[in-house]
Amino acid sequence: MTVQKVWSLFDRSQLYECYECSKCSGSCPVTLAGDFLGPRKILLKCLQHGSGRVIRDPLLWYCTTCQVCQDRCPQEINIPELLTGLRNKAAKIGNIPERVKFTVEKIAKTGRSVLGFKVERERKRYNLPPVVEISKEEISKILAETGFFKDLKIDH
Repeated sequence: MTVQKVWSLFDRSQLYECYECSKCSGSCPVTLAGDFLGPRKILLKCLQHGSGRVIRDPLLWYCTTCQVCQDRCPQEINIPELLTGLRNKAAKIGNIPERVKFTVEKIAKTGRSVLGFKVERERKRYNLPPVVEISKEEISKILAETGFFKDLKIDH
């Protein structure tokens, strides 16, 4: 895995636009919850050490992708786009939490990330119409054609 591949997903020059005001981290719910790898730390780590080190850090997965960092950034750096690219590369080298992998497998097999019977039970309780059926075959086909299963080493 070369560092260049991550930069093909994100314009590295955007990182140099950061003037370290910390607005991204100051409003990040993950950073507020603890000393995690917040947006500012990710940007700095990418600049100082390259993305190769960042994609190996398990804390990369703590981001909730709420996009508050981008909303607050006075330089309009697309931090969520960078995080998505880094996570994609992290997953390809096997740095993906088991819970995330489990959820992805559930989506691939059922078309949903939550257990359907609980949703249906609550919908009946409130006299709501049933949830529209999802084509599991279509989702599986899309995931297979994009190389999703191969990249994450998921059985389908």
